[in-house]
Amino acid sequence: DSDSIDVIISNCVINLSPDKEAVFKEAFRVLKTGGRLTVSDLVIAKELPRKIKDSVEAYVGCLAGAIRKAEYLGFIEKAGFKDIRIVSEAGYPVDAMFDGLEDAQDAIVSIKVSAVKR
Repeated sequence: DSDSIDVIISNCVINLSPDKEAVFKEAFRVLKTGGRLTVSDLVIAKELPRKIKDSVEAYVGCLAGAIRKAEYLGFIEKAGFKDIRIVSEAGYPVDAMFDGLEDAQDAIVSIKVSAVKR
């Protein structure tokens, strides 16, 4: 139902959706006014090597579906959320999942984002 939820918490799953914009629109629809969205997810800081983009393992590991941080935050804003802020941001160890990808070390970033439906 619309306007029926107080809080939505998501941990590293939105990047698995092929339509992230629709996910945030739906979150906005179901939240009550004053409701809060809190998301922890992976975003990319620079282009991923083809080896990661095309890897099923990387997709399942939440890497291959990641998009640029600005685009991710833009989807949240476009959905209608206000008071969007990055609560924390940290590098993500890509080379721990894939051998020989030291050059991609700074490509993935873990962010925690908070936003409110006003």
